[in-house]
Amino acid sequence: MLCAVTVLCYCSYQIPTVILPLFVQGLGGSPVVAGLVFSSFSVTSFVLRPLMGHLTDTWSARGTLFGGGAILGVLALACAIPSIWVTLVANAIRGIGWGACTTSLSTSVALTSAPARRGEASGYYTVATTLASAFAPALAFWLLDATGQFPAVFGLAGVAGLIAAAATGLFPRVASGGTSLRRALALPRSRVSLGMFVDRPVLLASLLLTCITLTAPVSFAFVPLHAKGIGIENISWYFVASGATSVLARLLLGRTADRASRGTWIAAGYVVLIGAFFVFTLAQRLEVFIAAAILNAIGQSLVQPSLLAFAMDRAEPGRMGKAMATYSMFYRVGEGTGAPIAGALIVAFGYSGMYVGAMFFAALGLILTLVNWGAVGTPISRVLAG
Repeated sequence: MLCAVTVLCYCSYQIPTVILPLFVQGLGGSPVVAGLVFSSFSVTSFVLRPLMGHLTDTWSARGTLFGGGAILGVLALACAIPSIWVTLVANAIRGIGWGACTTSLSTSVALTSAPARRGEASGYYTVATTLASAFAPALAFWLLDATGQFPAVFGLAGVAGLIAAAATGLFPRVASGGTSLRRALALPRSRVSLGMFVDRPVLLASLLLTCITLTAPVSFAFVPLHAKGIGIENISWYFVASGATSVLARLLLGRTADRASRGTWIAAGYVVLIGAFFVFTLAQRLEVFIAAAILNAIGQSLVQPSLLAFAMDRAEPGRMGKAMATYSMFYRVGEGTGAPIAGALIVAFGYSGMYVGAMFFAALGLILTLVNWGAVGTPISRVLAG
């Protein structure tokens, strides 16, 4: 049930995201403006995500997920209004819903999976996210090509979000804190501190995640613009190849993810990502884009489930919602800053310069992993025993 709702939520997120740069460009915006519209989503998602973790722990994971799905659905419809400013605001509010969805979903996965199989569970959970990555962007472009209407695409995203919200009514009571929503939203009488909402032991995993998410707009939102600029048609096959590879890789790597150490898989993933972005610099044909997509998907399949499991391992007891909120905040840090950086690199150096920038971030993640090997390189059996 979690995986099914995850697919719907990610579809509601990703369908508008891949066409927003084209939509903004069609309204007269530059790549930098498109990056800012993209970032508005990340800013609100980042700022309010700790509150979502708090609600998940003290109120209800199911209730938080319902609210998030409803916001994603309604505001996706609002994005269709042909105004850059309206799209900017609507996309920013969508970020609140996305923070609620991802925090409550990952918390529920953490609480329903055995500690000794967190890597495997994280891999299967991310299969659901990559299924959306495989088909939602392709569906968005196929629908846009068939109708020529951006509102039809935004409407599809809206329906997906609203169905996800409705489906939470079938969920059992997962991670219910027993506190009313009103009390959960009330500020405590004691002094409010950052530690109340941020799980410090998870910050290392979050920092490593940032090195991945800084590259996300490069391989996701800006690839269609690059392909269009050099006259490549049917770029939707890029997303199909990426998603299919991700699903296959995560299924095959599922049980091995809990062997050796988290750091082994994280470092290997960064190495593959560096190679993927090098291939992107050579992309002039659809076949090369697809080869880069396959390498990028393998790298992501190595890094992301292992990082999520690493964050679960380091979570503060009884505050898994806070830990998952802290961790997932940094998706937005990377994507929110990565999109404007990518747009600026395109303007200054072209698309090749953007891909070189992504190689730099992946290399930085590899270096940070090796520097902190004492934490990430501990064998998983010893982590669980401790």
